[in-house]
Amino acid sequence: MTYKNDLYQNYVSTHLVGRKPTPTLERFRAKKAIWQNMFGRLLPQDKESNIADVGCGDGRIVWWLQEIGFNNAEGVDISLEQVKIAAELGVRNIFHADLKMFLKTRTNHYDLLILRNILEHFEKSEIIEILEICRNALKVGGRLIVQVPNAESPFFGRIRYGDFTHEVAFCASSLAQVFNSVGLTQHEYYSIEPIFSAERSTLRRLLWKAVKGLYKVLLFAELGPGERIVSQDILAVASKLDAD
Repeated sequence: MTYKNDLYQNYVSTHLVGRKPTPTLERFRAKKAIWQNMFGRLLPQDKESNIADVGCGDGRIVWWLQEIGFNNAEGVDISLEQVKIAAELGVRNIFHADLKMFLKTRTNHYDLLILRNILEHFEKSEIIEILEICRNALKVGGRLIVQVPNAESPFFGRIRYGDFTHEVAFCASSLAQVFNSVGLTQHEYYSIEPIFSAERSTLRRLLWKAVKGLYKVLLFAELGPGERIVSQDILAVASKLDAD
């Protein structure tokens, strides 16, 4: 779609400027603990593992992975503006390419793929295609990490409609449905909790616990027992356990 191509190529100037701080290595370093908390337990043990951040933006996750010893970590993004920022910051192994074309050349190559806030940009038929391509790009035993808007959150619309290029939101059951359809199994689902780092955040921390509990009580009242994730984004992990 032409409008999406135009928006992606100018993603920084049309969407990020004014909403998010200018990327710097100092800001990347300040987020290392956050990324470790979110993704650290999901990373391969072997530092020589092949990892790609698909839709890597300014390369911040690739930078972090390389900082903690994953020298083969790389990233790909369709936005030339974002790729240029990564290059200016000295992030290595960042490629400007369409993610589908990029991954199709890397069959059975990766130990881990990360799609952070990517799938929601595509229509449903494209999502299945992308997941099939991701499965083909993974080694047997490889894992896919996905972060997407969580439709089970009362405020998921803030994420779903916060970007004009977004098409869809998910919950754990719909993620399981699409993972299963392409042969990605052994699913895990996680809440993406707010980060409270300063003492002055004590009130916010208490409010979040109370509000999260209320959301879960409301869902329990309507649906009965069950594990509920109510954060605005949901983190999912799926594995490729069988050869193609």
